[in-house]
Amino acid sequence: MEYYDNDENRYKNQQGGRPGENRPPRQSNGMATASFICGLIGFLLLCSCFAFPASILLGVTAIVLSIASRKGQPFSGFAIAGLILGILSLILGVTEFAYLIYLNHLLRDPEMAALFDRMLEQYQSMMPAK
Repeated sequence: MEYYDNDENRYKNQQGGRPGENRPPRQSNGMATASFICGLIGFLLLCSCFAFPASILLGVTAIVLSIASRKGQPFSGFAIAGLILGILSLILGVTEFAYLIYLNHLLRDPEMAALFDRMLEQYQSMMPAK
């Protein structure tokens, strides 16, 4: 019972370290948590059609905060989640922006006007008359 010579060593051994190894208590990383929150909000903002600029900005912020939270150590759980959500927010926000530009181009194209007119007529014929 040399490992459990007093209460302090018993507590250290229950924390998962080797006997005699002093582990500092885990500290929360505020930047990693902020990265996760920014990435999550940016990802959720993608559900609204015109919030993609905020999504792109929050995605970049989440990536920067995640990388800054490392401080020479490996990524923590919140930093990894913030990095992934930030990358997704950035990529999907830019994709949504490109899609809206393409859709605007289609709506202004005179060759597509006949197609849109037919679609509008079909829609109006399906609606009940008042």
